[in-house]
Amino acid sequence: MGRKKKPIFRLTLFFISAVLTSGSILAYLSINNISNIKELTEKRVEEEQKNLAVAVSDQIHAMIFEIADMVFDSLDNYTEDHEAGINSLDAFDLVEHKLVIDRNGNLLQPWFIDGFEESPRGESTKGYRTKVDQAEKAEFIEQDFKKARQEYLASLRASSNDYDTVQALNALARLSVKLEDGTQALSYYSTITSKYYALCDPNGFPYVYYAIPQLIRISNPQNRNRVIQEIGFCLSGMELGKIPMNHSTHDLLTQVSSWVEMEPAPHEKVAEIQGSIQKIGNRLSFIDTNAEVIREYVKGEIRDELPMIKEKYHALTSNSQDEGELILMNLNGDTSSGFAITIEKLWSKLLQENLIAADQIESDLELVRAENGINSSETSLVTIMEISPYFQGYQVLVKVKNENLINELVRRRSWIYGIALTLLLGGMVLGILLILRDISREEHLAQLRADFISNVTHELKTPLTSIQLFTESILLNRIKSVAHKKEYLQIILKETGNLKRMVNNILDFSRMEKGKREYHFETVNVTLLLNNAINDLDYWLEEKNFTLVKEIEDDVTAMVDQGALTQAIINLLNNAIKFSRNRKEIIVRLEKDQEMVLIQVEDKGIGIPDDQIDLIFQPFHRVGQKNSEDISGTGLGLSVVKEIVDAHQGKIRVESQVNEGSTFTILLKSTQENSV
Repeated sequence: MGRKKKPIFRLTLFFISAVLTSGSILAYLSINNISNIKELTEKRVEEEQKNLAVAVSDQIHAMIFEIADMVFDSLDNYTEDHEAGINSLDAFDLVEHKLVIDRNGNLLQPWFIDGFEESPRGESTKGYRTKVDQAEKAEFIEQDFKKARQEYLASLRASSNDYDTVQALNALARLSVKLEDGTQALSYYSTITSKYYALCDPNGFPYVYYAIPQLIRISNPQNRNRVIQEIGFCLSGMELGKIPMNHSTHDLLTQVSSWVEMEPAPHEKVAEIQGSIQKIGNRLSFIDTNAEVIREYVKGEIRDELPMIKEKYHALTSNSQDEGELILMNLNGDTSSGFAITIEKLWSKLLQENLIAADQIESDLELVRAENGINSSETSLVTIMEISPYFQGYQVLVKVKNENLINELVRRRSWIYGIALTLLLGGMVLGILLILRDISREEHLAQLRADFISNVTHELKTPLTSIQLFTESILLNRIKSVAHKKEYLQIILKETGNLKRMVNNILDFSRMEKGKREYHFETVNVTLLLNNAINDLDYWLEEKNFTLVKEIEDDVTAMVDQGALTQAIINLLNNAIKFSRNRKEIIVRLEKDQEMVLIQVEDKGIGIPDDQIDLIFQPFHRVGQKNSEDISGTGLGLSVVKEIVDAHQGKIRVESQVNEGSTFTILLKSTQENSV
């Protein structure tokens, strides 16, 4: 046996050494990784921040491309009606400063007259020109305002076109102011602002621009609401591009703004006028800043130098100090259309609509100006990147929301690695213990097999010796009495039955190990089966002076395998006989309780220790007690009983006290259908 253990012992030592070596290497690597985890985490955060910044830049560009396609597709549907096309862009909330410019550099939308230009007008009649000359002489030379008004009224009647009419109306309104006739002046100016708001004087100066200062001058508490309404209408016309703007518009807006701040006008009207002033002012600032570069683009002077979007639209970066504005232009026949978008609006939409997927490490996004001089290398957990080549003055700043993120991640990772390392070491220790346990179990099983062979040899030898002895006595005619001869033959028969049961237990155990034992279930009279099993052991009960008490109900039936159940009962009775010493009493019970059949074998023998009750059904196991050392057996009887009961889908229970006896109870279903 020592020679066999030696290779196993060496192999075990080799395996344990291999496990410990590999585990130690992994433990070293884990500890080393924990020490580098802060650096690795910072790199991971930096990489995710860069990916997020790139995603923001890509999304900004995607928004620009999408807006450009939608806007210019919309403008293409209004190639002949610029005003309708430009107004249709109001649906695009990100679009600012919509514009149309002709090949000569004239801004059509927004309508802006650059300088004093001769205004196109129809031919005036001779009578009209005569009356106007007489009226101007009376007004400016003679200072006879009443006469001048009469001449202007005559010129109004002689006018043959709108230009002559509005010129006469403007002169009449001016004279009415000089004559302090505010009501008449307001009437004339109302006619100009409502009917002739788009017309300009011969020098290209809109008549509305004459009307607004005079309306402010003649305003009083009685006509205040009407004046507010007329001025609001004019500003709305400028905002919509129906009234031209020029370089005097700034002064006009300043005058109106100062007036409405002092006038106790209705709140809603004042708010509308102030809103129009702000919009027109923004538009004028845009024109002042970008008109020159837009004209250069239209005339082709800088077109080849400009970047293109989707190979269709030209991108003009704004010349203003605010570098957050981008102008997109598209040539369309004799005109060019375009619009401006700002990075602030793009950024706001980006954040509001959550267009950027959330990153694994929660971060805050900020839009910053490059001139602020923020350096990501000076700040931990912050990444700064140019947001777009179209907005070179702006950068996207990405910073983690939780400033303690690194420490938390390092702590969390350290815990993870620590737990993993502990589990690894625990697993190695457990593996070694399991190996040692398996070795111990194998040694125990080897010892059990050796004991089993010894016990089986002894068990087989005893009945075979008895059979041989009594058979020889009969053959040699040593027994003369017929009664003694019959007694010997009965002993031979009993020993043969005992030998058969022993062999059956061994064969059944072998079949159980291979899973080949078959059961044949049928309705059986359990009462009769139990009595027959008891009768099979009558010889040994009488030989060993046992008292048998039977508490058996009549006609109890169940669906069982008759042979297997008989074998289980005989094994229990055999054990009761073997393990009884001083009190030789066995009680056999059979009861039927509703759908259950109870079979019970109780003895007054040596009993079973509590720590071995769970082991007695294991193969080869024998109760290790001082007073059981001389009891022979194979250690298979109870394991066969357990397998038979399980095959019947039943249960077996054991109650025992040392030196008091044991009770084995089999519970079976009386009507259960069992598969073969």
